[in-house]
Amino acid sequence: MSTYPRIENPVQHLPVVGEIAAAVNKVNDEGVLPKQLVNLVLLRVGQILGSSYFTARQLLDAEDTPERLGAVATWRTAPYFTGAERAALSLAEAVHTPNPTGERVTDELVDAAREHLSDKEIVVLIGVLGQIGFFTPLALIGNPKVGVSFAEQWQK
Repeated sequence: MSTYPRIENPVQHLPVVGEIAAAVNKVNDEGVLPKQLVNLVLLRVGQILGSSYFTARQLLDAEDTPERLGAVATWRTAPYFTGAERAALSLAEAVHTPNPTGERVTDELVDAAREHLSDKEIVVLIGVLGQIGFFTPLALIGNPKVGVSFAEQWQK
């Protein structure tokens, strides 16, 4: 297992990466989704991906209780989450977990999410999931230093 970055600075090889990263980081600039909800979703996706980088980033950025953060992997049975958070976590898991027997995101799942999230919130959630989707190959292949933001470690 490698404990050092495999790529020094991707932007030096493909400058548009920086522009794309800046754009996708704006998906929730208006605060449509609460920061805590976004952090929980990104933490869960980091866990699903098995990415120490993503998981550690969310734990560092989180403004949440240790109980809630510790229970994200078991959110379905943990008593700490709101209906909207559960809906977002459910959609995040469906999007980021392969389902060899059928659809990942069913009509029923979206209908259940709509009980707690507006269409605008769902669209912003799609943007948040797309945001982590953009950074996934960079995190898994590039292997950035855990606990250091992309921007901080790729200054060159």
